[in-house]
Amino acid sequence: MHLNVRQITGLAVLIAFNIILGKISIGPIFASVNFGFIALVLSGYFYGVRLTALAAVLANLLAFTIMGKGSFSILFLLPAVLAGGVYGFLQKPTLTRIIVVNTVVVVGVSFFLNTFLITYTNHLNFQSLLGARTIKMIISLLVQIIISYLLLSNSAITNLKKQLQLIKQP
Repeated sequence: MHLNVRQITGLAVLIAFNIILGKISIGPIFASVNFGFIALVLSGYFYGVRLTALAAVLANLLAFTIMGKGSFSILFLLPAVLAGGVYGFLQKPTLTRIIVVNTVVVVGVSFFLNTFLITYTNHLNFQSLLGARTIKMIISLLVQIIISYLLLSNSAITNLKKQLQLIKQP
């Protein structure tokens, strides 16, 4: 894989965007939704599976290094790489793909895998934590599908991808 300076810079901007948006959330604490996923959706659209997985891991490491609270566990890089890789399938977006990708990330990775890792690293009850996170999962899924669809169907984003020459021209 050969990247030019413009592509590397774009990926770095999206990593920074992910870190910043990941710290912004709306809603009550038990059902808050953060917007870090937007940068991964765009990265997936622009760069595909491998680079988005890498970007997600780098964003996770940098976010903890810069703004981290508590202790770091390398186990939490697994959900980052999985979510980034799955978002990479948005390189050729359709409504069905947007729904499937967001469902896999929100339900599979964030809800089940992250909940398991939280319970494992903090010695908590898995069932109790799942129950507490259910409302957040449903709200997050709906918000992410809507925002992803609006973002990836926006002509400005499509034009940006063409201008950056991140898609192969026929």
